[in-house]
Amino acid sequence: MSDEAVFSHFLICKNLEKATEVLNERYAGKRHLFYSKNEFLLDDAKELVKEAYIAESKTKYLIVVAKSYRVEAQNSLLKILEEPPRNIVFVLVAPSKGAFLPTIRSRLQCEELDFMQENVQSGLNLKKLDLSDIFPFVQANAYLEKNLLKEMIQTIVSEAIHEHHLEFTERELEHFQKLVQLAELNSRPQTLLSSLLLSIMQRKRK
Repeated sequence: MSDEAVFSHFLICKNLEKATEVLNERYAGKRHLFYSKNEFLLDDAKELVKEAYIAESKTKYLIVVAKSYRVEAQNSLLKILEEPPRNIVFVLVAPSKGAFLPTIRSRLQCEELDFMQENVQSGLNLKKLDLSDIFPFVQANAYLEKNLLKEMIQTIVSEAIHEHHLEFTERELEHFQKLVQLAELNSRPQTLLSSLLLSIMQRKRK
């Protein structure tokens, strides 16, 4: 979404965690606040409205991520969504359009995110992997979000086995699985990717 097209909207995504990652990246460097709820209640709506009326000199994005929205909470937002304060942009995220009342949908633009067709690829030739390949790859992926890091690790292992026909010992496969677990614990992408790729480089030379 370009800076010129700054409109309040609702975003539909079955994977709310993924949606949160995308929005964090999209609005990095911009003023934004997240409200993550299982159910968005009337008190939450009041808090959101209160925040919206705090004067801002630059655009501020108020992002609500919730599995469901109470009817009374949505009704309390109708006026401010129709006439938002200056420099305020609302982004309401839910798993389906049905989470929102028709009156909400009529006031906001709609965006849909579909991760079912995502196809993460490493772009590496793992059969000819060398140190000169590893360093730039690790640097380029130094700030991967936790879930994207886990996907990248799993993708690289899958490519090594199925596309490049590399064979790994049980111990090596256990090591790769441990790297995925460490990614879940927010370990540094540089450390995990370096360990993985060095292991693959050593294996393909045997």
